[in-house]
Amino acid sequence: MWNERQIKEKELLKESNFLTIKQLAMMLKVSEMTVRRDIPIITKDTSISQVHGGLVFKQEEDTQTRYEATRENTKNQLLKKVISKKALEYIHDDMVIFFDSGTTIKMLCESIPKDRAITAITSSYEALIPLTELSNSTIITPGGVFSHKPRVFYDLESIKSINRYRGNIAFIGATGYEMHMGLTCAYTEDAPLKQAIMESCQTRILLIDSSKFGIVSTCFFSDLSKFSVVITDKGIPREYEDYIRKQDTVELIIVE
Repeated sequence: MWNERQIKEKELLKESNFLTIKQLAMMLKVSEMTVRRDIPIITKDTSISQVHGGLVFKQEEDTQTRYEATRENTKNQLLKKVISKKALEYIHDDMVIFFDSGTTIKMLCESIPKDRAITAITSSYEALIPLTELSNSTIITPGGVFSHKPRVFYDLESIKSINRYRGNIAFIGATGYEMHMGLTCAYTEDAPLKQAIMESCQTRILLIDSSKFGIVSTCFFSDLSKFSVVITDKGIPREYEDYIRKQDTVELIIVE
């Protein structure tokens, strides 16, 4: 039987989707230790999970609006192809490179010359398949439990594993970008993986086709300012092009 505080914790998580332990403690005006003691109780509810950095509430699946990797493979193929071709120019021998999930990242991995000698790190099943064909490269996967919809391997140990590595570049995808809401992804498993990858590399490159601008998905994972380079296509809305070009630390590359 849950007490009033634990019921409130669930309500707050349902409203926000993700909260850190510190945030929950501040909202409830209790200590972080109190929240930590509640975790084994409230996570018995299968809609609540503990992830790296806090707790998430898993919304019910809506097959009409949720991102599914198998469905996304068929969308905007040409746009993603030219974006991945441009991204390939940043990959050189002897680099350590993180590859995020998503179909544009998958296309990038498929386009890497088979004789390229890199160290590639990924939790994405879709990226892992073509990367294993690079016979001169070292391929690292942090492992974890396979999540079917985003097709990634994820658990708390995989985040710890990523944090042990360091890379030159990370290629990151997103389900949506909105000026005020930031960069978002559709699944709770993806956000902590993206954040851990971004924290572990020197240069962060966002690969995002023009259909994703103005879109807000379920889970926030980063502000645009955290990226060094944004690669997109000429369909980017003018207001977004102008906005990104005003960011002093972000280079915008628009491919034809």
